[in-house]
Amino acid sequence: MEQEKILADAEPFRPTNLFPRERLPTYFNRVVVLPCFHDDSSSHALTYADELFFQELSQARLFEPVILSPDKSKELFGKERMSSTSALPGDFFEVLQQDFAANGALFVELHSYKPYRPLSLGVRAKLVDLKSGEFMWAIDETFDSGNGSVMVALKEYQNRHYVRAVSKKTSGSILMSPRLFCKFTANSVFSTLPKR
Repeated sequence: MEQEKILADAEPFRPTNLFPRERLPTYFNRVVVLPCFHDDSSSHALTYADELFFQELSQARLFEPVILSPDKSKELFGKERMSSTSALPGDFFEVLQQDFAANGALFVELHSYKPYRPLSLGVRAKLVDLKSGEFMWAIDETFDSGNGSVMVALKEYQNRHYVRAVSKKTSGSILMSPRLFCKFTANSVFSTLPKR
């Protein structure tokens, strides 16, 4: 009963800890998506995060995303996964421009990952202009399914993208699946990207 009242009063969660440019420049049409980074390189989240973040970014249809696989990253830069906050190789931007004909790079870092109820996933992401090195967009948010507004946003997302749960009072399978919760998180994160 108490949870129903909290959910009835809650507004859907909308990320607010972000820096967006008002619009993406017209030339900004191809972006290299780097492998997701997590401090724990053996984290289970890394087994599906690259694929899900790429899928959700592709559905935004703002530019052409191109995957940089962990293997290709290791071949080019000596590391499978890189944090945007650590030192990057000196020729990093130039290599991405030349090898991928890209205008931008997208870094996605996962933090505060909790794969058990209440599910939680923190995401720090940055979209960088490869020519100028400027941020086009940046976000740092934690999506916690124990938060009423996140539960309302989850329910809205599930109603839009999946068959309705048997009970209208639950968010159903998303709250049981770290993979689906990651997909919801990626969708929410990329909904804040600047438009054309």
